[in-house]
Amino acid sequence: MTPNKLTPGYNLMWESSRMMLPEHREQLLEERRRQKEFRSPLLDEDQLQKINRVIAESIEQERAVTVTYAEKYGPVQFWGWVKHVKPHEKWLKLINDEDTLTISFDRILDVEMS
Repeated sequence: MTPNKLTPGYNLMWESSRMMLPEHREQLLEERRRQKEFRSPLLDEDQLQKINRVIAESIEQERAVTVTYAEKYGPVQFWGWVKHVKPHEKWLKLINDEDTLTISFDRILDVEMS
C-alpha cells in the first residue's frame, strides 16, 4: 500500500495549511541558510605554530603566501604578500596585484608558502 495524504503520519499535520505567510517562509529559509553556515574547526598548537612560522618566513624572505580562511559558507583562499601583522590586535594584512585583505587570526585555517 502506498502512502497518501490520509495515511497517518504522512503530511497530515500540514495538510490544512498549504498557504504560508511571507514572514513564516522567510523564517524557514533563514533557518536553512543558518544550517548551511560553515563552522571553522579549532586549530591545535602544532597547526598554530606552523601558521606562525610560515608567516614569519614569508616576511623575512619577502615571499607570497596562500592563506585559507573561514568565510560564512566555507573556506576561501587568498594569495599575497604579508604587508602588516598586528599581534596585539590579532590581524594581518595581505596585499597582491589586484586586492588587499585584512583578516583576523581567528579566521585563518592554514597558510602555505606560494
